[in-house]
Amino acid sequence: MVKKALIVDDLPLDVALTRRVLQGCAVEHDVVVVSDGEEALRELHRAHDFDLVLLDLKLPKVDGFEVLKEISSKPFLSDVPVIVLSSSRDEVDRVRTRMLGAGDFVEKAIDYGVFKADLTRALAQCGFA
Repeated sequence: MVKKALIVDDLPLDVALTRRVLQGCAVEHDVVVVSDGEEALRELHRAHDFDLVLLDLKLPKVDGFEVLKEISSKPFLSDVPVIVLSSSRDEVDRVRTRMLGAGDFVEKAIDYGVFKADLTRALAQCGFA
């Protein structure tokens, strides 16, 4: 079964690193990439078939917190696992994302090996690895 993921990130390098980790997963997947929160919400409302959302917090137009609020408030989206990928090291951001329904929070580490290990763990927890 092919799983479908939505990557929401405005930094091309971060998108590339996230795709690289996803390519290492045993699960066959399709990936849709959008670069701002407004596009993410439009895509989520248009296609109700995502199995996972990988969401940055600092986005143009609509930030990741607002995207999380929208996802958790819609019955047709609220069961889609969300993994937040953020450079934030603020514990308040971690707690806030959990309160808004995120399944996990992965820090965008400078070291690719650390990022890969953390994201792979989070993906496995939601059945995507």
